[in-house]
Amino acid sequence: MFNKLEEVVLKTGERMEVGVIAAPDAPHAEEVKQFLGHKPGNYKWHIERCVTESLDALETRFYVGKLDGNVIINIMTVEHDGIGILGHVFTLPHQRRKGACKGVMAQQMADFRHRNGRALYLGTGYNSPPYHIYNSFGFESVCPASGFMQYQVNADFVESYFAPAPAHPKPVEWHDWPKITALSAIVGWDTLRSLTWGVYGPTNLEGGFLSFKRDLDTEDVYTDAKLLGAQNGAIVGWATVSRDTRWRGETAVLELFFHPNFVDAVPALLSALTFPELKVQCYVDDGATVKADILASAGFECEARLKGQFAYAGRRYDVLVFSRD
Repeated sequence: MFNKLEEVVLKTGERMEVGVIAAPDAPHAEEVKQFLGHKPGNYKWHIERCVTESLDALETRFYVGKLDGNVIINIMTVEHDGIGILGHVFTLPHQRRKGACKGVMAQQMADFRHRNGRALYLGTGYNSPPYHIYNSFGFESVCPASGFMQYQVNADFVESYFAPAPAHPKPVEWHDWPKITALSAIVGWDTLRSLTWGVYGPTNLEGGFLSFKRDLDTEDVYTDAKLLGAQNGAIVGWATVSRDTRWRGETAVLELFFHPNFVDAVPALLSALTFPELKVQCYVDDGATVKADILASAGFECEARLKGQFAYAGRRYDVLVFSRD
C-alpha cells in the first residue's frame, strides 16, 4: 500500500504528496516498474522481482513524491537490520529544480531514523550537485574525494558493528546485500578486495552484489560462495570460487576478503568452500600480509609476484599469486 508520510510544498507552490511503498506490493508493482523502467539489467531484475515477491528478509522501500496522483520522484532503499543502501534517486526531467528531491529525501531520512536505522550507503559523483544534496542530510565520503558516501546515526557505528565476536560461514542471501556494502566500505585494510568484482579499496557494492547474486541464481559461474556472518548479523567476510575464463576455464580464482577483527574465523570460511578439481589461484596485493599468511596456512603456495601490477590512491602495488592444485 501507499503509506502517506507528509505533504510538501514545492518551490512552485504545488503540494506534493510524499509516501512510501514497501515491497512486495502488487497493486503498485506496475507503477514502480514503469517509473524505474529506464534502469539497466541487474537493477531492473531486482525491481521487477521485489515488487511481486519477497526476497527472503531484504526490505525494499520506494519513497515517492506525487503530484495530482502521479509519481514524479523516487528514492529507493534496500535494508536489513538497520543497514541500508540508498539508490534509484530519479525525478522526472520536467519536474526538477522544484525541491522535490529534497522534500522526499527529508521524509525518507526521518522515516529511516524512526525505524531505528543505523547506517545508509550510496554512490554518486564526487562534488556533484547530488553529492552536496546528500551531504546536507548528513552523508559523508567514505574516503577522501569519493562519491561513495555513508550516513551513520551514531558516530561509533563502525566500531560497534564490527566489534570482535564469534563468526561462522553462511550461504549468500538477498538480505546480505546492504551488509556486504558496509563491509566493503571499511578503510585502512586490503586494497585488492576482489579481482572478479573489480573491488579496489572501499567500494560501493550496490551494483556489484546484484551482478554476483544474479550469476549465483541464474548462471553456472560460481563453484561456491560463502559469507562470514558475525553473531550480531554483520557480514564480516566473503569467499567465492569461480572459473577463471581468462584461462579457458582450466583454472579457478578464489576471492577472499574479511574484516581485520575476524581473522580467526577466516580459516573456517575457507574450509566451508567447495573447491573444483582445478588449479585454484588467489591474487593478493603486497600490503595484505594477513591474507597471505592465512592462504599459506591453508595450503596455498606463492608462485609468482607481479611487480607494479596496479595503482591505487597514488601508490603502485605488487600482486602475489597464491595457488593450490
